[in-house]
Amino acid sequence: MKKTEIQKGRFYSDGKLGLREVLDEGPQYKLSDAVSDVDCLRYRVLNAQSSFATEQQGNMTRTSFATWAKHEIPADQVHAFLIDLQATKILGKLTEPQRVFLKAFDQDLTVGDSIECSRKEFRAAVSCREKGLIAEMPTQLQANERFYDVKFTVLGLAVLAGLAKSQE
Repeated sequence: MKKTEIQKGRFYSDGKLGLREVLDEGPQYKLSDAVSDVDCLRYRVLNAQSSFATEQQGNMTRTSFATWAKHEIPADQVHAFLIDLQATKILGKLTEPQRVFLKAFDQDLTVGDSIECSRKEFRAAVSCREKGLIAEMPTQLQANERFYDVKFTVLGLAVLAGLAKSQE
């Protein structure tokens, strides 16, 4: 990006897993006296490759930030962008049983839809719930229960969409 495009109060992505918000700008955010560039920024990390960096704040020159940033994310799209980034991270960590379980669902599900699952899928469903993909399901099944219902979270639906894209 061009450094003139970087503005306070806006959100930027590195085109990978990074998302930052520019909090402030000014020479007070200069990293050290050894740096001659006083066109500096204060930013907050909203998402990064490492979850350790998330919510951290930092300073850098506008030029360095513009080199890192590949495109702006409109403020009204930040939440959906973060969900998609989290889904991408999770997709890379799914076990084969989780993938098989999730691939069985239609891609037209919405939040609140209830889907019936068979008893043999219960362990995979529990592990998906632990990843934050399932919002509602029984904590255990009775001996005579052969089926149960699940409801996906927004993140779970994003993972389902990501799985569908990877199969294309």
